[in-house]
Amino acid sequence: MKKTRRLTTTALVAVALVMMTMIVGSGDRSFAQDTGSPTAMAGMEAMHDHPAHIHSGTCDTLGDVVYPLTNLTAPDMSATPVAGMMATPMATGMGAVVAQSTTTVQATLEEILGAEHAINVHESPENIGTYIACGDLTGSATGNQLQIELQELNGSGYQGQALLMDNGDGTTTVTVMLMMTDTMGSPVAS
Repeated sequence: MKKTRRLTTTALVAVALVMMTMIVGSGDRSFAQDTGSPTAMAGMEAMHDHPAHIHSGTCDTLGDVVYPLTNLTAPDMSATPVAGMMATPMATGMGAVVAQSTTTVQATLEEILGAEHAINVHESPENIGTYIACGDLTGSATGNQLQIELQELNGSGYQGQALLMDNGDGTTTVTVMLMMTDTMGSPVAS
């Protein structure tokens, strides 16, 4: 009995290490190979600091920021459970997540969908005027959730997905994920 339990734990640890290697290894191709150094880690975080907002209007006609979202940053691998690491890139069907954020906004999903809105992701705080991915908030919620795709903009090499989940208390949790595309606009395989 103990031998089986030990083997199962060892197998889970091995799967976690393989998944971490796959996720980290599929990130930005221009990033230095030495991801263990403090300088390299700081560089990775800087490359994936993307402001995001829910704007009024659509991706074609963005209006004012209605709900600011938390900046998208490189996923925190140390805080991600094994199940989350395995589910996130595979569930999206778009490749490994290279930047993400989660924000709780003070509005119901019904209120957000009650007018034209779009999620827009910017290149960086310094280049806020350069848009890299956008998705119109359209469709019907299923089970108090709405999932949308974010389309690549301006040849950025990023596309993504957003999940909006009504919390039932007047707030909505918005999770935004970016994945890299190859030069032909197809997702990078994870």
